Order: sequence, then C-alpha cells, then structure tokens
Amino acid sequence: MAKTKQSASSTKARQEQPTWFDRLSNTRKDLVCVAVLYILVLVLFHKIIFNNMIFSDAGDTAAALSWATAGEHLKTTEGIEPQWFPYVFSGMPSFGSLAYIPRNINYLQSILHSLGKLLFLNVEMSWLVLHYFLAGIFMFSLLRFWGFRQAPSLLGAMSFALSPYAVGLAGGGHGSKLMALSYLPLVFLLTHALLQRRDLLSLGLFSAAIGTLFLTNHVQMVFYVLLVVGLYSFYETLLEIRSSPLRALQKGAFLLLGLALGFAISAYVYLSVEEYAQFSIRGGGEVGVAGGLGYDYATNWSFHPFEILNLFIPAFFGFRTPYYWGWMPFTESSVYIGLLPLILAAFALIYRRNKTTLFFGLLSVVLFLISFGKHFPILYDFLFTYLPHFDKFRTPSMILHLLPFTFGILAAYGMSFLLEIPDHEREIHLPKLKKSLLIILLIIGAILVIGFLGGGILYDSLSGFMLVKEEQMVELRAQYGQQAGEVLEQLKKIRFDLLWNGRDIPGLGYIWNGYVRFALFAGAGLSLILLYLNRRLKASLFSATMVILLAIDLLVINANFIHPRPKTALKQRFRPDETIQFLKSDSSLYRIFPLGELFQDNTYMYHLIQSIGGYSPAKIKIYQEILDSCMFRGWEENFPLNMNIVNMLNTKYLLSLGKLPEEKFKIAHIDQASSIVTSLNPAYLPRAFFVDEALITASKTETFSLLNSPSFNPRRQAILEKEPTPMPAKPDTSLAVISGFLAHEITIEAFTDRPSLLVLSEVYFPKGWKSFVDGKETEIYKTNYIIRSVVVPEGKHTVVFRYHYTTYDRGLLVSSAAWGICFLSILIGGGSRVWKQRSSLLKSRGGLLS
Repeated sequence: MAKTKQSASSTKARQEQPTWFDRLSNTRKDLVCVAVLYILVLVLFHKIIFNNMIFSDAGDTAAALSWATAGEHLKTTEGIEPQWFPYVFSGMPSFGSLAYIPRNINYLQSILHSLGKLLFLNVEMSWLVLHYFLAGIFMFSLLRFWGFRQAPSLLGAMSFALSPYAVGLAGGGHGSKLMALSYLPLVFLLTHALLQRRDLLSLGLFSAAIGTLFLTNHVQMVFYVLLVVGLYSFYETLLEIRSSPLRALQKGAFLLLGLALGFAISAYVYLSVEEYAQFSIRGGGEVGVAGGLGYDYATNWSFHPFEILNLFIPAFFGFRTPYYWGWMPFTESSVYIGLLPLILAAFALIYRRNKTTLFFGLLSVVLFLISFGKHFPILYDFLFTYLPHFDKFRTPSMILHLLPFTFGILAAYGMSFLLEIPDHEREIHLPKLKKSLLIILLIIGAILVIGFLGGGILYDSLSGFMLVKEEQMVELRAQYGQQAGEVLEQLKKIRFDLLWNGRDIPGLGYIWNGYVRFALFAGAGLSLILLYLNRRLKASLFSATMVILLAIDLLVINANFIHPRPKTALKQRFRPDETIQFLKSDSSLYRIFPLGELFQDNTYMYHLIQSIGGYSPAKIKIYQEILDSCMFRGWEENFPLNMNIVNMLNTKYLLSLGKLPEEKFKIAHIDQASSIVTSLNPAYLPRAFFVDEALITASKTETFSLLNSPSFNPRRQAILEKEPTPMPAKPDTSLAVISGFLAHEITIEAFTDRPSLLVLSEVYFPKGWKSFVDGKETEIYKTNYIIRSVVVPEGKHTVVFRYHYTTYDRGLLVSSAAWGICFLSILIGGGSRVWKQRSSLLKSRGGLLS
C-alpha cells in the first residue's frame, strides 16, 4: 500500500508543471513533430533549397541526364515512346534495363512530387529532398500508429530519414534507390494495417503503396523492402497460426492478393524487366537460360564484420578514396545511424523484450550477416544459390540501408522505456543500470585521456597492423615507384588523424568523424540518461535534449556528404567540347570507340553520338562477353585491340588520351583542352553490307576462336549459329544503302545478283526486333555473336528492321487495369467504412435519445 501511494505521488510530481508542448492536443503535437522534421530537412539541404543548387554534376546524376536527354530527343523528333537506344553499346534496350522509362504511370508519386515543389520552393532537386522528408513522415506515422508517444516517434523518424548512409545517396545520383527506401515505413504501416483489418480499403491502400514502391524502379532496394515486409508478415502469421489458424489463413490470403495487385500495377515496367533479365549481364544471356551475376562481381562490395566499428566511429576505416582502408574496393559513404539510436536500441533489447523488439533485433542481425557477403559465405552463398532473383543483385552492403529503419524502431522502444519506466522497475533496474552507464563513461573518458597524452605512441602501436588497405603497397609501387613508402606513410598519418579526431580534406572540408567526436556525443547521450534517471531532468526536457543531440550528431556527419553544385554545373559539364563538335560535324552513320577511361562516359549519348561504349549496370550479356573475350584480344603483341570487332561495329573514330599507331590510324582531330585525340579508322565497315560466305559454328568457343583469328575477315565472312534458309551465295554485284535510320526502324535499299547474306551492324536482340523484305517478314540470324543478318533474295529489295515490343503494350494494359481495380477498392472500401461509422454513430445517438 505504501509503495502504491509512493508510486502515485511520484507520478503526480512528474506530471506537475506541464510544458507548452504537454498542453497541446495530440494532433498539434504531431504537427509540431512534423514541423521539426521539415525544419531539419531545410537546415540539412539549405543550399539545395534556397540557392536552387544540385547535389552532384557527375557520376550517376550525369549518366541519368544523358539517358533522359536522348530519350526526350527520340520522343520529340521520332514521335515514339523510346524503348531502344542506339547511342550506347552499339544499341541496347532502354526500357527493360530500367535506363529510361518512356511513360510515367506512378501517379501517386507524381502527386507527391507536386507537393514537394510547393514545400521546397519549386527548386530543381525538390523531388529528391522531398523523399527525405517523406521518409521521416512515414516513419513517424508508423510509430504513432503503433502507439508510441511523440518524442520516441520523432527520434525514430530522425534516425531513419537523416541517416548519413541514405543522405549519401543524393550525392551519388541514386534517386530511385532513395525513393524506394523512403517508402519502407509506409509499406510496413499498410502491411500491418492489412493484417489487422483485412478489409477492402486496407487492401487497396496496401496495393497502391506496393505498386508505387515497385515503380520507383530500383529493383534491388524494392526486393529488400519486400524481404523485410515478407519476413515480418511470416513472423506475425506464424505466431498466430496455433491460436487462430483461420485468421492466419485470412492474413496470408489478403497479403498475397495485395502483393499480386501491387505487382500488376507495376507490370508496365516489370514484365519487360523480367523478360530482359535473361538477356542481360544479370541473367543468363540466352533465351531460357537462368542465371545471374558472377559471384565475384556480385560480392565485390561485401561489408567486412570489422567495419561494424563504423557505426560508432564513422572514420574508423578512413573516409572516401584514397583515405578509406577497409575491405571494399572503395566507398563514398558511411554506414552510420547515430549514437543515440544504438544506445536506446540496447535499452529496448534488454528491458523491453517483446515479439516486436525481438523481431527487429534478429532482423538487424540478419541484415548484417547478408551484408557481409563473401565474408560470411554460409548465409550469402545459400541465398545466392537458392533465393529467387537474389543472384541478380550486387553490392551486399546495400542492404544496410535498412538498418536505420530497424534501429529507429528499436530506439523508439528504448526511449519509451525510459519515459515510461514504472517506479517499481526503477528500484529493481536503476542501481545496476546507473553503475553500468558510469563504467562505460569512465572507459570512454580514459581512452580519450590516453589518446591526448600519448597520441604518438597510439599511432605507432596502431600503424603496425592497421591503417593499410590490403595489397595497397603493390598498387602504390605501380603508381609512385620508389616513393611508394613515403606516400603510404602519409596516408597512414591522415587515416590516423581521421580515426582519432579529424582532418581537413581538400574539397571535402574538415572531417570530424573520429574517436574524439564519438566520446563527446556518446558521453553527452549517456550523461543525459543518467541525469534523467537521477531526476535531474524532467521528461519533457530530457526528450527535447535527446532529439537535439541526435539532430546535431546526424547533421554534423551529413555535412560530409552534401557538396552542392550550381544548377548550371550539370549542363556546363555537357557543354560540347572540340571533340564533340568535330564528331557532330560528320553527318554520316558511324560509331565511336572511346578508349580507356573514356569508355564508360555517357556524355556522347547526351550529344546523340553513337558509341560502342557507355555505362549501364544491365547491359546485354552477349555484348559484355564480346568485350571480355574478344575486344581486347588482338593478335599483335603491342596492340591489344581486336580490329575484327572494332571494324564490324561500324567504328569510324577511336577516341584516346594519347596517339594511336600511325600505321593503323590517321589523326582526325586533337582537342588541346581535353587532350582527347580522335583517330580515323580507315578499315571500318559500313552499318549494312553483304558478305561472301556464312560460317556455321557449333559452340561459343568456336565462334570466339574465329572472331579472335587474324585470318577472319568480317567484310567477307559472317559467323552464324544456325544454317540460314536459303543458304546464301557469294554475290558478284551487291549494294546496301541505309535510306532511313530511326531508333525503332531501319530501312535499307538493297540489291544483289543472287540470294545473299545482308549483315546489319546492330546488336542482336530477338525480343522486339523483326525484319521485313518488301513487307514480308523474314528471319533474323544472330551474326558474329552480337550483330544481325538476313538473307536477301536476288534483285532489288527494301529491307526494314522494325522494333515493336509487345511486352511493353501488354504490361501497360495490365498496369492500367490494376490501377483501376486498386482505386475502385479504395473508393468502395473507404465509402463502406464511412457508412459503417455513420450508422454506428446514428445508432448510438438513437440509443441515447431512447
């Protein structure tokens, strides 16, 4: 009884003198929290918003602009919805590879982006900034839906929305990845609502969210989001299957139906993606052949277990190239979620263990294990081999983008424990808890003192086995020769400075991500908790200071990843230099071969110049195989290029940063400003030509052997994989002139004095391309492994190659119908719920009146 009175009196004391925030209604409290998120986004991206700047003018940002510019040109000049681009890799599908989406059917996202223009001053990057704000709102809404108070919900929302790992996506040009990630809390909320309510409205809203998620078009992040939702749904259903099997069955049925409808909404895109996958480097490369990426390529960015230390000290393994010394090839971001979420998550897992905290704790462990990739092959290899589509993805560390979500939820539980801890639990847990926190503070402080007093000794002891990337000395010797040792020593000192306190990095500013920073923020967070537990801070002040501390922690780190550029910088980057101007002055039909570091530059596509190079993470696999097995396997010792491949791809000009052998090429232009030398290839073949004979091979090995042989002449011979009908003969007289060249239609006026093989130097792709001789369809033969040919009868003929992708039309029809069903479900379900609520209200009023 005494304890009860004491508990009541202490509770009453804590509730005395409420603050202005405490006196607000729940709705107004929620609005204040949303306003805080909005202000934080404004502060974080103030240069982007108020100066109308952009995040980056290079990397994937520049590549995306090239695709968009070329696509809009084709749409405007040819009146088509472009699905095939002739500008990169000698031509490739732009739609199934997700490089360019001709039509926007992501209607809900379009509405949100219009809202973003209003909220963020209609600036260039308003849509991208919006998704950080949406990530916060969706996370806050999820936590409030689960019954958390405003302060824990806001703290969890900040952890997710302002995660440095996510903020780094904007600078890298990964907008689609960010959009998919931002919808994770919304999809999770609607999944939970669907499982609980199992009605038409919940089904419609869930399906709309799933469809919108899919239409962000980042397949790997969408897969990860669905993986989390699927695991949670399975976990929920499994817990209920014994007590209520019928309800568990209903939940499963509603979930599957919602997923099916959501996927149907995205059919416009994903039917083509699924079909194209078998032809891309992420699939089998041939019809009906299953497969994915090579294991080494897929696991190249595996997160090493030791790099978990970055969660505490973001610069533990350096910061960006060349100062990063971890196990990945390089990294431009940091897997950091803030120190307070880590501390509060520990409280949740120790003092608030329930089915939800256990699920998210275990899920966090699973995310780490998957991210380890090749460093933890027991799990990763199993998933890579048996989990459908998992082998299509690269960069295992990407899954760590989900960590701020799991830790944000756990942090909300931990914060709630502190704010709502009953007095009887205080008596049980507080003494031991306070002692533990004090010990941690003392350890952190002791290391800090040791570091300041003996920095040199600490450096000497660490530099013997740390601060060096594996095999880095070999790379430095190749680059710096005898000075490699001095360069390595300088790198080690810079890396130690970053690890301990901070360092000014040219172009990035002062990087303060080391141990000193960790000690200050961890010490501040633990001290706040101790002060609150000792009743030195009221709950409202404690909550406010925790939110402020997390905001400062994340804003300071995020400043390292935001380096705005003027809006004009991107177009300035694509300003035509002398090389571009020279190439555009040649009005003939040809391709270029950018050598070395120029190969992956999509700038040429921006200027509508056709190239045998470019960049795409999902290029056609047979083309990649030619690059790997033939292109750089020349038969001359000092000249690595296989001119059979170069010539047959209609390569008129080679672009290099130095002169090419004068006996093979003629210098056509030298750009003094960029040091690019444009060389004319006198042996290049036209885009369409007749050959003397067809060689039939039985295997890929035989084909590559012929292509790599100096005796093979692509002007006279063509390598086919099946015998054509009729078998072509060597013409005495022949002529092929391209009279019309469009992205989706190529017209050739051809003459031959006997049935002959007409080779078209365009990439072979059986889905979509058809050929017609005088209007009659004829078979296209896979030629020289990557290009096409047809047999042309004797005489004068018009040969047309036309691209019409029926899967595109079918997908658009399915998506339109699915959107209609979804909106109808929302209208009927919403109307039904309103009617039931109104009827219930009228009945209750009638009961009162009677």
